[in-house]
Amino acid sequence: MANVKDLKQKLDWQLKARVISEDYYNTEMHRLLIIEDAADDLKKAMDKDLAGAVADLKAKASDAEFKAAANKGTEDGQPEDEKVPFNTTPIACAKMFPTQAEIGFGNSLDDIVNDKYGAIESAFTNPVKMPSPDGKIPVLCAEVDGQVAILDGHHRWSLCFMINPKAQMMCDIMKAPAGMGAEDALKAMQLAIAAKAGKVITKPFEGQDLMATSTEEVRKYVLENIGDKEVATFAKFDKALNTKEAVADHVANSHKLIVKMKGPYPRTIMPQAGKSGDKTTQTAVNTAFQSGEINFKEPFKESATKAIDKMLKEAIKKGKA
Repeated sequence: MANVKDLKQKLDWQLKARVISEDYYNTEMHRLLIIEDAADDLKKAMDKDLAGAVADLKAKASDAEFKAAANKGTEDGQPEDEKVPFNTTPIACAKMFPTQAEIGFGNSLDDIVNDKYGAIESAFTNPVKMPSPDGKIPVLCAEVDGQVAILDGHHRWSLCFMINPKAQMMCDIMKAPAGMGAEDALKAMQLAIAAKAGKVITKPFEGQDLMATSTEEVRKYVLENIGDKEVATFAKFDKALNTKEAVADHVANSHKLIVKMKGPYPRTIMPQAGKSGDKTTQTAVNTAFQSGEINFKEPFKESATKAIDKMLKEAIKKGKA
């Protein structure tokens, strides 16, 4: 990060040499200081852990200069370094790793026992797109350290896993740059939401946690609540699952697997692109990553020398000397 004193010294020289006017000097020095502050704030946020970064982004996202800095990935002196490819492809449900610690008991089981939105059939339809209030959309993931980490869509994933752990789920996969882990991918995603929405909204976890519930309780819940119609739908895809007991055992076996995959981060700091802004969608955020707009790593701004040289050329061009 450039030293503000160095910036001021160079501008002072140009002012004394009458390359720029005093009014222009004052205006541009003020602008450079604001840019410097915004870049510093951006660096401080991205240097923190996920919880700290999310707290900073919530506090700063509505600031116009901070938001501008967050969107300047192509104007930071290295226009290509933050271009992040995405691809949409099916991934084995059992090979997707949650980053979220809590999974809603009701989200995962009520949609099974009541076959809400046709969840059972969806989980057995290859490739899988699970239903949700927002429609059938891929799960958002990042490829990090040779693994596929879930960034958003944990409840759709868990619902599918409990029904059919052998499923292949459609995923929008962020190809994370070398050296980026799951926490860094989550921070970058939250920054992208801040950059596009001007705010960061997260949701608290409510209700019972599937990952902290015993497998026997899960089995009992399914056995006592699943209907004959839902059993028949399971049997349509697996003839062995033709009784309430068989389905309850099947879901219990899935639960034994999923509790071993508990993620490290609380729901309260997980990304929610569609909830953070009326005009912000996950697709728009992904597109911004692909173009390199999201300024998630150093350098966070163009070098001071280039910025000042550009400013001086503009001053001379406009006759402000």
